[in-house]
Amino acid sequence: MRAEVFSQGQPISFTRLTNMRPQPGRSLTPQPEEAFVFQMPLISSPDPGIRGSSGNLDASTSCRPGACYLLDLRSAPTRRLDMPFDTMRLFLAQSAIEEFTDQKGRRRIGGLVQATLGASDPVLFRLAHTLQAVLQQPDLTSSLFVDYIALAFCEHVITRYGKADPSIRTRRASLAPWQMRRIEDFFAAHLHGNPSIIDLARQCGFSTSHFSEAFKQTTGSTPHQWLLKRRIERAKSQLRESDASLATIASDCGFFDQSHFSRVFSRLEGCGPKEWRLHNRSR
Repeated sequence: MRAEVFSQGQPISFTRLTNMRPQPGRSLTPQPEEAFVFQMPLISSPDPGIRGSSGNLDASTSCRPGACYLLDLRSAPTRRLDMPFDTMRLFLAQSAIEEFTDQKGRRRIGGLVQATLGASDPVLFRLAHTLQAVLQQPDLTSSLFVDYIALAFCEHVITRYGKADPSIRTRRASLAPWQMRRIEDFFAAHLHGNPSIIDLARQCGFSTSHFSEAFKQTTGSTPHQWLLKRRIERAKSQLRESDASLATIASDCGFFDQSHFSRVFSRLEGCGPKEWRLHNRSR
């Protein structure tokens, strides 16, 4: 799964790697590149035996859920294949790191460093479990949600593992009224679609991270949450004023299916759409 949150940097990608049929040998040696990978094991297993171009990389303990392995792809790392594993792989290119820090107004960093390979990272572990659920049903996940995860991933790993100046030029800008009108018009025109953060940021002439901060400052919610609320408002209007079926309304308002529509509606309104229609139908 890829998140296109940067205009210049490579996409951030999230992949699940499994090996349930162990066999002797090692993984293929990747081509060296200016990028980093975080491997987050979902099951316990022996030492993964990670080896780079300069030799073995010493890990803190055996591979276990909650451990984090930060690998610099310039060293072309490989791992042993003679044991089962189930791992989330989170890829982040150096070019994406540089664009993110530029957008945030921070000093550029030379890369990411982990003091102890395999040390615990509870934040990335929870993120890995969220991504595990997303990858099981990718067609039921919006681009905005994946983009937001990618930006949160960048913020966390650059803050925790980056060699950067701790001073940050805080930016508390809000969206101007004309920018909010443009976003509202864009959402109205693309309610059936799956817009990304880049699509929305372009409407305001902002970078993706600056837009996300300004949007949250203006509305109090993320773009994904705000879009869901707009879809629910449109659905309530149709429930009140038409005899359309729930499946038809779900499709017309940009939900994946009737079940998805009912879950979101119940979470935001406190009751299902059928019950809401019964008590709010136009007389």
